[in-house]
Amino acid sequence: MRTAPSLVVIACLGLGSACKSGDSGATGGLDDPLGYEPVDASYGVAERAVVVVLDGVRMDESFGDGESDAWGGPTEEVLPRIRDDLRSRGGVAEPAYVSGTTFTGSSHASLLTGVRQYYANLGASTGYGLRQPDLPTFFELLRLERGIGPKQAVFAANTKILGDLTRSRAPGFGLDYGATYHRVTAAASENKDAQRDASVLTRVRSSLTGDGAVFALANLHQIDRAGHASAQDYADYVSDVDSPVVELWNWMLREQDQAGLPLTFVLSDHGRHRISSDESPWQDHGCACSGCREVPLLALGPGIEPGSVVTQPTLLEDVTHTMAWLMGVPMPYSTGLALDELLAGEPDIPVRSGEVAVAAHGELIAWQRWEPRHAARSSVLVDGEVVATGVLHAEAPAVVRGEDADFACWRQLDLDLSQDSWPWEAHCAQRLAGGAWRDLGAETVELPDGFEAQLGVDDKGRLWVLYLGGELDNGLGAITPSTVGYGLARWDPSLDAWDQTSRLQAQGRFPSHARLLMEEGRNWVVMAVSDDQTSMRYSRHLEIYELGWNTDGVPVWIELASLYGPDSELDAVGRLERPAIGRAGDVLTTVAVGYADTGTYLMAATLDESSGFAREWTELSQLDDSGLVYPHLSPAFSDDGWVYWARQAGSGGVEICRADDAAEPSCRDSGYGWIDSLAPADGGAWVSVSDGDLAWSRVWVPF
Repeated sequence: MRTAPSLVVIACLGLGSACKSGDSGATGGLDDPLGYEPVDASYGVAERAVVVVLDGVRMDESFGDGESDAWGGPTEEVLPRIRDDLRSRGGVAEPAYVSGTTFTGSSHASLLTGVRQYYANLGASTGYGLRQPDLPTFFELLRLERGIGPKQAVFAANTKILGDLTRSRAPGFGLDYGATYHRVTAAASENKDAQRDASVLTRVRSSLTGDGAVFALANLHQIDRAGHASAQDYADYVSDVDSPVVELWNWMLREQDQAGLPLTFVLSDHGRHRISSDESPWQDHGCACSGCREVPLLALGPGIEPGSVVTQPTLLEDVTHTMAWLMGVPMPYSTGLALDELLAGEPDIPVRSGEVAVAAHGELIAWQRWEPRHAARSSVLVDGEVVATGVLHAEAPAVVRGEDADFACWRQLDLDLSQDSWPWEAHCAQRLAGGAWRDLGAETVELPDGFEAQLGVDDKGRLWVLYLGGELDNGLGAITPSTVGYGLARWDPSLDAWDQTSRLQAQGRFPSHARLLMEEGRNWVVMAVSDDQTSMRYSRHLEIYELGWNTDGVPVWIELASLYGPDSELDAVGRLERPAIGRAGDVLTTVAVGYADTGTYLMAATLDESSGFAREWTELSQLDDSGLVYPHLSPAFSDDGWVYWARQAGSGGVEICRADDAAEPSCRDSGYGWIDSLAPADGGAWVSVSDGDLAWSRVWVPF
């Protein structure tokens, strides 16, 4: 029998005192003569790191107990050398969890940035595009901290689909601090990915010795590729990496005596379905089933306590947070918690705290508060009152104030181990004047982890909720874009019920970040979608709709316009994200963050409704041409018609900017170096900001 699990091995080569060199033999496992000596965890104890991702393995084919329904044998026989030679030398979590979308791209984006984020699993196209994450990657932060070159930060993989993750779109980072991507191909063809995952580990060895790599991430992609084909292929490729992973560890012990013992994390990026708990074929993944969310985790090396076991829920972001601290690399946006149960000694690792994800409507304000508990990590508050807590994640609040009631909606994830599926859920609550918050029991389709409710109240006091949802499943390697779209739900106080909550009306190719404008009986939506099958990794445009409800109580979507960025050679903006829409007088304005090779810009187009029947949107042009607009923040309009956004100042700090449809932008220094969120209100904006110490503060920036 042979099998193949999805592991991430992060091997950090620690200080010289961390280990003693020894001779393990060509095929032998770890033994005492190798001089394995535990080292207490401390900041910067690890000099270098290696990440090896065995892509797509379940607990059922790695560190779990019982039988594998993929090949029909006991789990303990799948990775015998890793279990026997490595597992006893380190600490384990059985299992760890993926809280985001259980796709390869999404999980790697979370692992590399330390922040779970909605990173669409876009279809393949030639080359690498404009799909970088919005927040700085570990590659970039490590290069900045250590002053190392691109060959010393390496991403090796036998696939092209991860090439966009070598750098981010964050201002001040990008190409100047990105990693080198080595696509490992077959010996017979440079256009065909290598089918032996061990060849990627060979590339890692070469980078460590020949290039002096400080950090190398290796994705062993053939495991997942085979897993979408057949049970036997999956089993073959899992077992095929068992010995190479152990031998990589032994090689580093022998060869890296001057750099020290490797710190090693071994974990999956996602799992797969289980026949017993899901009707879909076992080889698919992408949904919220336990088989997809549960992943193995093994940690070894400097700072890790041998024989330790995690009892608290552990996420991918926790691995990144812990690794960065052990390597002495500050990650200002990190949302993970320390894997303290795995660490030797009594380290005091700082974690995120304070208030983030600020939302406002008039004087009504909400935010997300970071909590220090692994099992309940965040809460949602409105006007300082807790409305959601006690679950793994409660986050992304949205609020709106009507004449008679306040409304709040948010997303949450409850890790209920008595269930076989842990989906993200949308929750909404209502507060009448002088009353308490009441749960409205919203029902929606399955939600992505990037769900953000867009709220409005009409002239009858009904709450409108615009939401992204749909079937998120990676069958045979490709998500179907038509299964994901935007829906519209409406809460009717006179009926004390939802009008419509389950149907998706607006569908595009990977729609995201829709925004809703309701005013004087008219309702507008703008969203970003990918252009076509071949270029959606590169180019995205805006689509604008007008919304209504028919007599049967079903939403009606009328597509009005599609807007594309400039494509001239000197002013090319190939990707539009995070749009917003607002009105000042007769003029409607839509704005969006535009990606170009030279930076990130705020793009704007207008529609003058006083122009009679010849109403057309202007072409998108740069409202902010600095190239330093923060791509992780959606621009937003205040009720008085100003659009607000944030950008990096020339000094490196955070500036808050605003403009109307005609005025030049005006910007204010926030006094902080990092920003998490922005929420306009009349006369200024609420922001959550930090000095880089993971402590976030809610601050008012007046204009």
